[in-house]
Amino acid sequence: MLKFSIFLLVLFGCSTIVFGQKDNSKPNFVVIFTDDQTYRAIGYNNSEVLTPNLDNLAKKGLIFNKAFTSTPVCAASRASVFTGLYPQTNGTVALDRNSFINNIVNENKYNTMAEFLQDEGYTTYFSGKSHLGNPQDYGFRFGYESNSFDDEIAFKEVSNFIEKEDFGEQPFFIWLAPRQPHVPLKPAQQWLELYPLENISIEKNFLTTPEQESVFNQGLPGEHYYRDSDYTNNYKNLPAGPPRSTEVISEFTKAYYATITHLDFQIGYFINQLKDSGHMENTVFIFLSDNGYLLGNHGLGNKLTMHEESVRIPMFIYWDQLKIDVHESEALVSSTDLLPTILNIAGLPIPEYLHGKSVLPILKDPSVSINDFIASESVGVGGKVGTGHRMIRSPEWKYIITDINDELLFNLSDDPYELNNLIDKDAYESILVKLKGYYQEWRDLVGDEKLIP
Repeated sequence: MLKFSIFLLVLFGCSTIVFGQKDNSKPNFVVIFTDDQTYRAIGYNNSEVLTPNLDNLAKKGLIFNKAFTSTPVCAASRASVFTGLYPQTNGTVALDRNSFINNIVNENKYNTMAEFLQDEGYTTYFSGKSHLGNPQDYGFRFGYESNSFDDEIAFKEVSNFIEKEDFGEQPFFIWLAPRQPHVPLKPAQQWLELYPLENISIEKNFLTTPEQESVFNQGLPGEHYYRDSDYTNNYKNLPAGPPRSTEVISEFTKAYYATITHLDFQIGYFINQLKDSGHMENTVFIFLSDNGYLLGNHGLGNKLTMHEESVRIPMFIYWDQLKIDVHESEALVSSTDLLPTILNIAGLPIPEYLHGKSVLPILKDPSVSINDFIASESVGVGGKVGTGHRMIRSPEWKYIITDINDELLFNLSDDPYELNNLIDKDAYESILVKLKGYYQEWRDLVGDEKLIP
């Protein structure tokens, strides 16, 4: 068995630098953007998951406990993050990269994050999974897409870039997009051995198969379709979708966690390389995922629905110039907030058309909030634009409207596993009216044509 202590890479100590840049130079940015990592699948949120390197860094920075993706659809999520816009506005709502290539690359409707920074003198580099075509077509000067299952190539390439590139006085922007922990799950035995099967917990909302309700549908409106039900290329050929027993989901979760631990090990070496080369100083390090993942929660696999496991993501920011005593924030943040945040920290103007807001005020004071609500949409199911699910999330409440206009209301403070739908309870009418008001506000913002019941 590989001892846990072997891969715990000791990172650097806390900084005492006053918040703000030490000089007039712009900060560097490193964004690590994982694939299908739900918010519970990181050590600081779940002690069963071994991610010592990420935990160590996160606890010295600021953890965003209520971070959400704008859409739980891989390609659409990436397009949204890069443009700072919800999918229905930027035009990429599903898995088809052609819409992004047509709207963003060919027609230049909106600048991407990399283009904004490259125009301001940043050296821009991409390594890992793009899902949107050639990264050099949308603002990255260096790098290319790599889809190796274990991300060995992606980490090797970014490591070589750090070693060989002479940045001089030029700041850099590195986007590292590991493919892990996306299925198929193929962790090596050394990582599997860290997770005895008897230590894997089954969550309260696990079902062997989903109930026949629209909120669980991952297909076209009116269907009862569930993704990945016949996926047979995982560890032990385990199905990623229903139906599954508790034994099967335990094995699947074990492999999922083991894959994330391997990823943490790779990230740890990369972080230490940045430190040893002197590049971590004045580098803003941002970690998040494109969307979550349903590990048998509600009987589902994959993502696409509006449940917490699907839309809520791990996210933290580390910067050695942060000077904060509290290292966790309960503020609502969206993946659309990433672009304005990076522009703000870099001292660049934030275009008014962006949907997100900078989290810089939260980095200065973790007790503040910037969003009264956030939204998420999954509206490209089956390639039909506009079909699918929407949600509005306030700090305590969630409103969901499904593909066939069924409505759900959850009190997340009392019911974090979303088991008790309160939509028909008269006592919560005023809350529902408020959330529908938020929905109308968001609907007007993004151009959503789905009516409010």
